[in-house]
Amino acid sequence: MAAFSDKNESRRDVARGGFQGIDASLNPELLRLTQQARDKGASSWLNAIPLKDQGLTLNKQEFRDSLRLRYNLPLQDLPSTCACGELFNVSHALSCKKGGFVAQRHDGVRNLLTSLLSKVCKNVQVEPHLQPLDNEVMNLKSATTSSDARLDVKAGGFWSRGVTAFFDVRASHVNSKTNQGKPTAAIFKEQESEKKRKYQQRVLEVEMGSFTPLIFGTNGGMGEECKMFMKHLAEKLAEKDVEGYPIVIGWLRTRISFEILKSVNTSIRGSRQPFFRREVVDDFKVNCTAADLLL
Repeated sequence: MAAFSDKNESRRDVARGGFQGIDASLNPELLRLTQQARDKGASSWLNAIPLKDQGLTLNKQEFRDSLRLRYNLPLQDLPSTCACGELFNVSHALSCKKGGFVAQRHDGVRNLLTSLLSKVCKNVQVEPHLQPLDNEVMNLKSATTSSDARLDVKAGGFWSRGVTAFFDVRASHVNSKTNQGKPTAAIFKEQESEKKRKYQQRVLEVEMGSFTPLIFGTNGGMGEECKMFMKHLAEKLAEKDVEGYPIVIGWLRTRISFEILKSVNTSIRGSRQPFFRREVVDDFKVNCTAADLLL
């Protein structure tokens, strides 16, 4: 057994040495993108069998764009300016609020997780309101005190029996201007801390629940607390479906990565121009009668 362990450790040392050699030959920008591609879950989509009914497919353009974005290669046929008036590029497309694509990216991940949580938890709800404060005092100025405050998802008994778990989802653009030069681990950690400062005390002391920030990156990676959430969710799903944990966690990471890839592609390729519709007569009964008369 010891010999087997030593052999595995030797292989890992060889792999680490190979990575170090490759990293030393890359320019800083390509090195940063290569390290992003090594995040847990960031490469899951490349190994997936394209099952349409599982949502694990990309069309030709989505696949080519995803490969190019992975290593910051230029995309073809992009507009020169955005509908908001700014210069259009990939970084701007993933941050621009016009068109609602940033919200769609968040909502897509949230809805997928809610659907999965409903399989293993009771009292699952999207956008639950938090109880209003009376005389409670929050320790931090950044803590939310609004009577309309809400989180993304709640699920009864996720972490422990009898305790409601609250989650807040963020799908973060890891290569935005504010994140330039930062490793993804640092980006995710900052955003987890920001979410905790805003909601954790209120959830713990007023809701008597637990709070977990779920931070995903546009590269397919995720924060440490999100990784723990995914592992626990996979364990629950594996137990319920009598399926092996490695299969379930692999599927989860892959499904999430496809959800993010598609939303990123929509942000870049989707139209931000408003649609001006022509008014049409929608009295179908009258229209069908008139059509019969004309015939």
